[in-house]
Amino acid sequence: MIRDLTPATELDLYWEWMRAEVHQQPGNPRAAYRVAQAGLEARLLDRLARDDRQGLSADDWAGLRRAFHGIRGDYIDALLGPRTRWSYGRISVADLGSIRIINATISFVPLAPSRRIGEFVAALDAGRRTPNLDFLEVYRSMRRVFDPSKARGCPVLIAERKEGPYVLAEGLTRACVLISRLGHGEDVPASVKVLLGVSPQARAWPWF
Repeated sequence: MIRDLTPATELDLYWEWMRAEVHQQPGNPRAAYRVAQAGLEARLLDRLARDDRQGLSADDWAGLRRAFHGIRGDYIDALLGPRTRWSYGRISVADLGSIRIINATISFVPLAPSRRIGEFVAALDAGRRTPNLDFLEVYRSMRRVFDPSKARGCPVLIAERKEGPYVLAEGLTRACVLISRLGHGEDVPASVKVLLGVSPQARAWPWF
């Protein structure tokens, strides 16, 4: 399902995730607060916005790693380390619907018992709300304004094997928007770039 795989590293995870956080900051007060709390220097925020990582020092990367952990807490810590292999690749937008949402039972799974994003999107487009989370409003707002050509940072997928099945760790809202637009006959890119983490410990991750 994921094609054109090329090697990546854990540093790419920090870079892509923090780029997404910084990009959504202007229109998302909670994201702005998270980024502010992360304590990144203005210089690094500018580099993230411009996707310019050339010549970053070891201290810069350490700062990005601290910011990532400050924002995400222990969300993905179980998958970090040498046993996880990271790769960049591309996935067809038509295939996004079969990827699983994270196992957030209280918030997401009631809308999609199969945990497939396609089922989740159908529930959102029918106006169903996620319990204990205002995701429907976030989704509707992003669906109106999202421009795939201006997206920053790429979705992050987790799997036990490179062939899948895959769980979407980061990038749910944009994936939902693309799936919905495709289903309604709107223009979407044929594929999107993703970062894939393959780990034999994937099933030990609480959200897998």
